[in-house]
Amino acid sequence: MSPGEPPEDAENQSNGTGGRGASVEELQARELESLAQVERGGITLGAERRLRELGERGGAFTSDLSVADFALCHRLGLRPLSQVMGSSIYQVGYQYSPWPAGVGGSFMFEIEALSEAWNEVRGRALGRLAQEAEHVGADAVIGVELRTGEHDWAENSVEYVVIGTAVRHTASPGSASPMRPSERVQRGESVPANAGSAPRSRPAGRREHGEPVLTELSVADYTKLLGAGIEPLGVVAWSSAFFVAASYSTQMLGGLGFTQNQELGEFTQGVYSARETVVQRLTEQAARLDASGVIGVRIAHDIARMSVGAGTYSRGGLMVTFHAIGTAIRDTSATVPPAPEPIIDLTS
Repeated sequence: MSPGEPPEDAENQSNGTGGRGASVEELQARELESLAQVERGGITLGAERRLRELGERGGAFTSDLSVADFALCHRLGLRPLSQVMGSSIYQVGYQYSPWPAGVGGSFMFEIEALSEAWNEVRGRALGRLAQEAEHVGADAVIGVELRTGEHDWAENSVEYVVIGTAVRHTASPGSASPMRPSERVQRGESVPANAGSAPRSRPAGRREHGEPVLTELSVADYTKLLGAGIEPLGVVAWSSAFFVAASYSTQMLGGLGFTQNQELGEFTQGVYSARETVVQRLTEQAARLDASGVIGVRIAHDIARMSVGAGTYSRGGLMVTFHAIGTAIRDTSATVPPAPEPIIDLTS
């Protein structure tokens, strides 16, 4: 190796794009290309290359499957391919705060900047998870785990990380050939969650256009659904944040130490408003997938103190944040679940 020449593994250390003896300019160009792909909603070039090679050539897989889950996969013809991940850190923008017409009255509005940030960051994370599964040639991603967070080193930012195990139905038609990677990011298009490639033959467990299905279901639940003729269609989710300012009378109840039991109606209304917004969006997403329902819906909500405005025009209240996520399904009635077999334990 001559002086000034990058080491043979420098490129792999930099971005994992392969090749040896690349110049510094070439490495920088690939780093910029990788960053541009991430900004369009894609994954890095290094991850893309590694997963594509794993899908085409095979090799040892990684997963978060338990021993029982792996044994069940082997028994039911689900081949684990790789642990896949999607991640995004998103900056929350400025939120305009409307002001009530009256003085001292209650008012409420959706914090659209925060709601949009949560939904966009989750969509990008799920989109990248789908792309990783697509590159490795998976039919589905099972056991998707969600992790959210905020960081003091990135003020007004939110983070979303999703992790799961990509699997392939070994008995499915055409499943032996790896799935062609999505070309949308390469064309400069943004990629939504569950984005896939061009239409192809559809093995069991895939969506109509060939993209892998994302599901929070466990291995056992996933296979039970397929065996019962119920098709998982993908993850549906939404988040909504509302600001609720209390009326003067409600503020007096909290400030003067009243001991009488009384519902704080404005705050209850805020929780219901956030919930109804989320449920409506979940229903719309399920309808676009032609789903018959959503199962395994998990709900999380948070209430925190918040102030809007400044100085004389400052107004205190509560911020209500509501999250919901589940798996959309369709009852295909293609198969009838087998009747349970009675088992008599003679040892008890």
